[in-house]
Amino acid sequence: MKTTKSILIVALLAISSVSFAQFPKALAKPAETVDAVTDSTEMMLDNVLSLSAGKDNAATAMALTKTVESIEKSSESSSGEFKDKLLGQVGNLKKLIPLISGGGVQSGVLQKAIAMVKMALGANKLSSLMGGKSLVGQASALTGNLGMMKSGLSLLGGSSAASGGSLISTAMSSVNLLKTGGAAAEPKVRDSLGGVLKFAKGIL
Repeated sequence: MKTTKSILIVALLAISSVSFAQFPKALAKPAETVDAVTDSTEMMLDNVLSLSAGKDNAATAMALTKTVESIEKSSESSSGEFKDKLLGQVGNLKKLIPLISGGGVQSGVLQKAIAMVKMALGANKLSSLMGGKSLVGQASALTGNLGMMKSGLSLLGGSSAASGGSLISTAMSSVNLLKTGGAAAEPKVRDSLGGVLKFAKGIL
């Protein structure tokens, strides 16, 4: 009898160990970070420009439709102070879809519209991050969104690209301080990011 009980106990323990080993794997899902969302959206916007440069109007219109829908969906739960400006710029971009399908949009018009969306999207993400308790541990997300804003400015060109680009470069340098200075560097970082957002308000 004791032998039988021992065998049963060992068997149950073996089954339990296998079950628990598989349990975390079943639950584990890769977390979608701010960086991932931002990178994906920027890639979609750049793809639209690439298709447009290739004069493929149907593919450009289709890609733009999916991009607009993606941004609108991700913005629904946004807490950023640029949310309304972002949706306004996305609305302007959306109006170009039927025109692109008919081949009636110049590349410069589409480029400017995408540049403004990049600016608004990056600024909205930044303001959302700045609304959190701390920026420590957010250096990668902050840098990614600053980079998207800088990319938008490069598409706009002109004096705004030069002055805004300089502000963003300074902000990127200050964000790096979070990695070494931690919370002590946060006031300086917030001040620098605040300057970038002020500039963005003027553009948008």
